[in-house]
Amino acid sequence: MTISRRRAERSLKQKGFVQDNKDHRTFYLYVNGKKTSIFTYTSHGGREIDNSLLNLMKRELRLQTNSQARDLLICPMAGEDYVRWLREHGILR
Repeated sequence: MTISRRRAERSLKQKGFVQDNKDHRTFYLYVNGKKTSIFTYTSHGGREIDNSLLNLMKRELRLQTNSQARDLLICPMAGEDYVRWLREHGILR
């Protein structure tokens, strides 16, 4: 199952990620107005995120499964839930 790049980028922005407008499509997570070390890239060439790119994004987002990454990118997982999960796993303070 592929995910539309535009949909994923829109979802990331709704969940506290801010796009860095350098060479690549890089999105950094901001929590309480502060930039965190959590980031991901989306492909600037393709229109779809396939399973191999999703697997890379999962690691960048510090998630454990592709299913979690898919939930974050297509909206079942709210931004607050994601931040809570990161804190519970000691990734964010």
